[in-house]
Formats: sequence, C-alpha cells, structure tokens
Amino acid sequence: MYRIKTLRGTIFCPPIRFTREFVDDLSGTIDGYLPIIVRDSNTLPILQVWQLSSPDEKELLAFNGEKIDLIQVVEAEVDDNLIISFSERCRAVFGRILEITGAVCTRVALAPTVIITENGERPGALYDRLFNVREFAGVQLDSSNLSQVYRVDRSIGGSVIKINHVANFKAENELISTANGNQLRLRYMCDFDVNTMPHPEYRFNSVGVNEFFRMAPDYFANFYRIYFAE
Repeated sequence: MYRIKTLRGTIFCPPIRFTREFVDDLSGTIDGYLPIIVRDSNTLPILQVWQLSSPDEKELLAFNGEKIDLIQVVEAEVDDNLIISFSERCRAVFGRILEITGAVCTRVALAPTVIITENGERPGALYDRLFNVREFAGVQLDSSNLSQVYRVDRSIGGSVIKINHVANFKAENELISTANGNQLRLRYMCDFDVNTMPHPEYRFNSVGVNEFFRMAPDYFANFYRIYFAE
C-alpha cells in the first residue's frame, strides 16, 4: 500500500520579510491563515523565518530565507489527480507571490512524501526491489546512497533545464495499537523530490514557475511508477 503523507512545493527566490501589507496582498489566495514568526533579525533579512498556517493546520506556507515552501498534510492514497490539484495550488500561490514581488526564482521543486507498507512480502523484499532500479527516462543512475538520483534534461520556457529526480528511501519504526497492546512495526517511506538542479544561469520568472508546476505531475508520475508500477 502506498499513501502520500505530505506534499511540498518549493521556490527559491530573494527573502521576503513579513509585513501585514504583503499578507493582505495575498488575499484571495491565502485567506484566514495565521502568521507565525519563527525567527527574526532586524539586520539580516535572510535570517527571518515566518509562516502562514491554515486554520485547520493542513496547509503551511513557510518563508525560510531564500526558500519558500508550500506544504500540505494529506494522508491519502497516491493519486494522479491529487498531485495535479496540489500543483495547481502551487501555481496559484507562488504565481501570486511572484506577481506581488516581481521576484525571479533560481530553483523550483515538487516533493511528495510517500508511506510504503509491505503488504505481506517477506521482510526486506520491497526494499530490495526498490534498489534494483538502475535506469529512468533513458539516463543511468547518477548516485545511490540511501537515495537514487537521475538527472534528466527537460524543456522549460524554451530552455533546456536539467531536473533532478530524487527518491530518498528510509525505514523507521512506528508504534501501532493492537488487541495485545502497543507494538512496533517497520515502515518504509520515500521522499520524492523533482527539482531543478542548482545552476548559475537558471532563472525562472512567473511563466517558468507556472510551466514547471504544470508539467511536474507528469514528471512525478513517470518517476514514481518505475518503483511502484503494478
């Protein structure tokens, strides 16, 4: 069984400090969200960390220096429409931020976290199968050290951009309640991260960010299925 735990969209752009005017400008995209100042500095704006949290705490917009994350807590079966819907949300939120600030991004990312249950396979069988993958989208595995990375050339905004497709697998114990009391069960998780790799010449305006999140659901789906296709 494969379930999405969280969804994250990210852009890297110049730091944005908290102001009431900026939050008001997000009206229509972020309404009723509560501001939280996590860390502040009056002299170094990059050190300011602040967030906007939805009333039900299921969505968080986090400003961490030059990195802005939109995070949703989902806990739902992996579904293409879910990824598409979240990507549309990223297009709306990040598009509005870039419209207000006029900023240009250096990197963009879509990063779902998937919980994996072995469903009766022998212990470790799923883990072994996941790490047998060696090729994706016509390119060989770039690195593998508890994570697998493929770097694929994609066209965004008329330019060829190298995009990282990262699968970071980990195993952890979770505590579950049973008729015989609490027990520990091994759980596998994978942090997927489809992101434009760092490059001094890569720049993404609102059009480029919009195009990335329009295509990112397909990038993720094709990558995800090399591990979990039935």
